[in-house]
Amino acid sequence: MSTSDWPRVKELFQATLDQPADDRPAYLERACGPDLALRQNVESLLAAYDAANGVFERAAAELSTPGPTGRVIGAYRIERELGHGGMGTVYLASRADAAFDKQVAIKIVNAALAPHDLVRRFQSERQILASLDHPNIARLLDGG
Repeated sequence: MSTSDWPRVKELFQATLDQPADDRPAYLERACGPDLALRQNVESLLAAYDAANGVFERAAAELSTPGPTGRVIGAYRIERELGHGGMGTVYLASRADAAFDKQVAIKIVNAALAPHDLVRRFQSERQILASLDHPNIARLLDGG
């Protein structure tokens, strides 16, 4: 596919997604006519989209929902986001009960994006962090 074909492929991909799933093959046949390369490119995008199993919609929904700033988890109130990655987001939190001053980092894993092995990966990360003891490495206070 040349770069000049991309606008047409993108347009057909979007239009095909708007069709009911059962009507998509007939729609593509009409829209692409004899251009098999065009149809194959659109079908390839559709297959990748379907294989993603809704991850795009979930990610978009998560971006539109308010974050957990202000939420209390255990004895800690989330203040702000520190960073995010493949497994989730890390937040700065402080003691919410004013029993004493303490700041911690809380990681909230994103179960919607990687449900199949997320728990195993999180438990492994938690165990590694629990075994480390160095002044320049965060200590694990709790995990679950």
